Amino acid sequence: MAQNKFIAIFLRILLIFALLAWFYPQPTYAAGPLTALSDTMSRLQKSPVYSDHTIKFTTPTGVAAGKVMEITFPSGFTIGSVDNTDIDVSWGATYENELTLAGTCSGSTWGAAFTGQVLAITSCTGTITGASKVMIEIGQNATGGGANLQIQNHATAATYTISIGGDFGDTGKIAIVILDNDQFTVSATVDPTITLGLSATSTAFGTLGTSVKTSDPVITLTVSTNSNSGYTITVQDEGDGSDPGLYKSVGGAYTIVSDSVDLNSVAGYGIQCFSASAICQSPYDVSGTNVGGYERTAQSFATRNGTADGQTITITSKAKVTGSTPAGSYNDTVTVIATGNF
Repeated sequence: MAQNKFIAIFLRILLIFALLAWFYPQPTYAAGPLTALSDTMSRLQKSPVYSDHTIKFTTPTGVAAGKVMEITFPSGFTIGSVDNTDIDVSWGATYENELTLAGTCSGSTWGAAFTGQVLAITSCTGTITGASKVMIEIGQNATGGGANLQIQNHATAATYTISIGGDFGDTGKIAIVILDNDQFTVSATVDPTITLGLSATSTAFGTLGTSVKTSDPVITLTVSTNSNSGYTITVQDEGDGSDPGLYKSVGGAYTIVSDSVDLNSVAGYGIQCFSASAICQSPYDVSGTNVGGYERTAQSFATRNGTADGQTITITSKAKVTGSTPAGSYNDTVTVIATGNF
C-alpha cells in the first residue's frame, strides 16, 4: 500500500510540471540586432558606374566557430567576378584584427565568397568576440592581392536595402541610395597677370675715377607672372639721345659711352645681371669687372620659361673713367620692361 501511494504522489508531481510547461512555455531567443550599421560607397551614381563598399556594424553576439555572416545585396547590383581577393574583413574595438581570407574556410582562415547576391563570410575555427565592431571592405579599398574588382551599381536611381544575417546570431539592415548623378562640376578662370617691381628708382656712382666703381644701390627687379611660358625683361638706355651712356650737357656735351668691356682694361660704363631663377642674357651675364653695354633700343636682359612668384633679378651698374674725362655732372635714364609670354 505504501509503495502504491508513493507512486501516485510521484505521478501527480510529474503531471503538475507538465501542466506548468504547457501553460508557461520556455522563451525562445531570437537573433540580436546589429548596431551602428553603415555602408560607405565610393560612388552613388547608377550603372554603369562601379563602387567600393565599406560596411560597418557592431555585433552584440559575436561570431562563434563554424558560423556564417551573410551580407545580401539587392537584386540589380552586379557582383561580377568579385572574390575573396577583393575583400577585407577586420574586427575589434578599433578594427585592429584583420581576418585571413580564402575562397573557403580552413582552420583559422575564414571563407569569403559570393553566391549570387549573398556574400558569405564563414568561420571554421576562428571567432569574433561579442560587442566587437566589424568592417567589411569590398572593392579597390581592399588591400588583398587580387584585381580589386568593384560591385556595379544598380541601373535605377532609388533607395535600396542591404541585409545582414546568417547563423551567427545577429541581424540588421542598411539603406543605401543610388543617384542619377553623384557628381557636380566646378569651373573657374584665372586672368593672365604679370607684375614688376623696382627696388629703387635711382642709383648713384658718386665721384668716378680711374678705378672701377659700383653704383649704390644695386637695382633689384621683382617679377611675378602666371604665364606658363614665363617672361622677358628688357633694358633700354637713353644716353645722349644718340649713343647709350652717361651724358652731360652743361659745360660742353660729353658721353661716357656704354659698351661691353672689361673695365680693368678700358674705361667705360655698363651693367651686370644676376638671378637665381631667371636666365641672364648675353652680354649681361657677366661678373667681376666685366660689363654688358646698354643700347638705344630695348635689349633682352633676362628671361624665364615658366611661371614666377616674386622672383628677383639684380642690375649692377659699374663704370670707370680716364684722367682726361671732362669734369661735370653725368646722368642716364634706363627703361625696364617686363613682358609676359602668354
